[in-house]
Amino acid sequence: RIINNMNSTLQYISLPLVDCRGDNDTFESNGKARRIKIDFIGYLKLREDFYNNNTKIYISFGRVLTKERPWFYTSLAMACYGDSTDRAELASFYKKLGYPKIATNLIFRLKGLASYTKKIKLAKMVIKKIFS
Repeated sequence: RIINNMNSTLQYISLPLVDCRGDNDTFESNGKARRIKIDFIGYLKLREDFYNNNTKIYISFGRVLTKERPWFYTSLAMACYGDSTDRAELASFYKKLGYPKIATNLIFRLKGLASYTKKIKLAKMVIKKIFS
């Protein structure tokens, strides 16, 4: 539909824009934190490189990313799986999407609570298996 529009422009890029995992799905180096950052690196690069002059699409790309990687849950996941560099990068990514760094850093401090909750869920699953 877009290509049929006489005012549309098709752009070709000869170099990869998005960081990707290729054939390796294990993410051995930096695991889950790396998987999270790949989405941000890719979406934000596309948004900056192509739609910086089109406010509507620029904002839409941000919305897509925040639906794919919701702020609270993604920040909590990074608190559990990332190191200090990963957390700083994620806070910076979310700042570009309108979330204050201080709020994201506050979520990072909930790591202990998230880990505890995860352990409780695991314990419940084990107990349920034993007694069912």
